[in-house]
Amino acid sequence: MTRRMIAKLLGGALLSPVMRRAQADEPSAARRYRADAQVLILSLPILRRSGVGGGSAVWREWRESGGLMRQLEFTGYSNPERAAGLNRLGFIRETSCHEEQTMREASYFGVMTASPEESAEEAHKALHSTATEATYTAIEGRIEGRHVETASVHFTGPARFSPSRRAELVARAEKALSTAPHRPPDFHTTGAVPAPFLHALVDALRTPGKGQTEYVYSGRLYRLWIRQSPDSHAADYFRQRGILRAGVNMLRINGKVRREVGGKETDFRLWIEEGAAQPVPLRIDFQPKSYLRLIMEAEA
Repeated sequence: MTRRMIAKLLGGALLSPVMRRAQADEPSAARRYRADAQVLILSLPILRRSGVGGGSAVWREWRESGGLMRQLEFTGYSNPERAAGLNRLGFIRETSCHEEQTMREASYFGVMTASPEESAEEAHKALHSTATEATYTAIEGRIEGRHVETASVHFTGPARFSPSRRAELVARAEKALSTAPHRPPDFHTTGAVPAPFLHALVDALRTPGKGQTEYVYSGRLYRLWIRQSPDSHAADYFRQRGILRAGVNMLRINGKVRREVGGKETDFRLWIEEGAAQPVPLRIDFQPKSYLRLIMEAEA
């Protein structure tokens, strides 16, 4: 597979025929989520609201020219009617080519609403906005052996993009990225460059003894730590909801990430089926801002 072919796997309006076929096929594993939110003051929840948004996670695999192609994607969005008028949308897709259990090359593409609010007061001012346009951030990158390149750009678009219009947003992002300069990474390595985030995470989830690993995003090097432990209470809960099969156990994943140079730690928690070949989480719990905690739970 050439560099040009792997670049076309980034998605959107420039999807290659291979990717279109993969998207037409049934995903290997997929989940849809409901998003609940908690507003925090000094790490204590003062307000809870359910159904403020939703999301999805998809895992696809197929064979291409003797190699294993893997595509991982995650989408998250707010529901303005339930989120006090706040309209946020984010999407990330990673595609890789593997030969004999080794990742040969990978690409990633993402687009999200820019969220500059750093405090609860700033976030409150962003509620019930009447703006017709919003700022979005798009990013793309490619990893091949020791070679890494990435590009990012800001662009404007309609403020009321919904998940059903994701293809339009992706096309706008691709157009904006087409003129953005590609830059080298801000780190040096003597070996192969680590995988992008979603790939590094799922590989760690499928390797119980792998407590930490590295990943690359936006040309920067990050470290990922996870710790797995059984959670019978969560298993009973998801069985009662008809999401977890009888006899299947559940693992709680306590994780954190940190940029290797000058970064702060970010904690998260996941719940997955024990022994799953494709561990797509049943619950995702993280804190994207100091004042906001989001819990995304799988729907039946």
